[in-house]
Amino acid sequence: MNMVLGTMTFGESVFGADALAMIETFINAGYSELDTAYVYNEGQSEIIIGEVLKEIGSKGIQVSTKVNPRISGKLDGDAAFKQLNVSLERLGLDFVNIFYLHFPDQNTPLDSILEACAELHSEGKFVELGLSNFPAWLVADVFHRCKAKNWVLPTVYEGVYNPLSRKAEIELNHALDYFGLRFYAYNPMAGGLLTGKYIHYEDNPTEGRFTNRPNYQKRYWKKSFFDAVELLKEICFKYKISLVEATYRWLAYHSMLNVSRGDAILIGASKINHLQQNMASVKSGPLPNKILDVFNRAWEMCKADSPHYFRFYGQN
Repeated sequence: MNMVLGTMTFGESVFGADALAMIETFINAGYSELDTAYVYNEGQSEIIIGEVLKEIGSKGIQVSTKVNPRISGKLDGDAAFKQLNVSLERLGLDFVNIFYLHFPDQNTPLDSILEACAELHSEGKFVELGLSNFPAWLVADVFHRCKAKNWVLPTVYEGVYNPLSRKAEIELNHALDYFGLRFYAYNPMAGGLLTGKYIHYEDNPTEGRFTNRPNYQKRYWKKSFFDAVELLKEICFKYKISLVEATYRWLAYHSMLNVSRGDAILIGASKINHLQQNMASVKSGPLPNKILDVFNRAWEMCKADSPHYFRFYGQN
């Protein structure tokens, strides 16, 4: 299973030498893709990646970024041109591998951003067009618009997916197969909830993304999720497997992720030893059937409270 290094922590809890060590560790493990966005930590994620690439070189490394409507209030052509050019300057690159539309914007005509992306693609500013957080019906709309006008087609979708957030399986997964997009799963650890370190639903979080990013609390900080995690912790303890390892093994071997389609897991970390552990987890092979049964029970417990796989601009 391919892995992509998510860099949302760069500029928040990871800086300088630690960022360099993480990227080198990731590359030395045989992976090549880094994922960032224009808005991550006010641009610091891109800037830090640029500084690292200046030191180690960019040969063999693929960097992807995203245009976000929240900067100007619109996901339009102007946003695409301005943000991608700034991103390239921050990164010190002539082009990025994947240029994602970070969120769909209900209030701006799609053709504006798609036509701009076609122009930027023809200029060699990016290799692939990606979509993130789009509903399946809008993926179809984007594909048909681009096909009809001979614009660059989307080939990658980045979306939320983990053992407690599986709504992408219902419709999106089939749409991606139909239109030929691969799927990159973000939030594999449910914002950190699947580490098992958060014990009580009634407690206020004091560290991690649940403190720094309130939208993560709205997404995952729910009693049914805590009950599901407790169930998973119990079975993992019996089999002497960490919940983190079990989660990555579930994603790699038992989820909708498809190696032949080119799917990948976005992994992130605030410490290098966590990154190393996360990468090593997928090499342990499939899970025992009894653990799989509990993963399915856990999903049934929190399915009703699980967030949608899509989010429009302005929504949490």
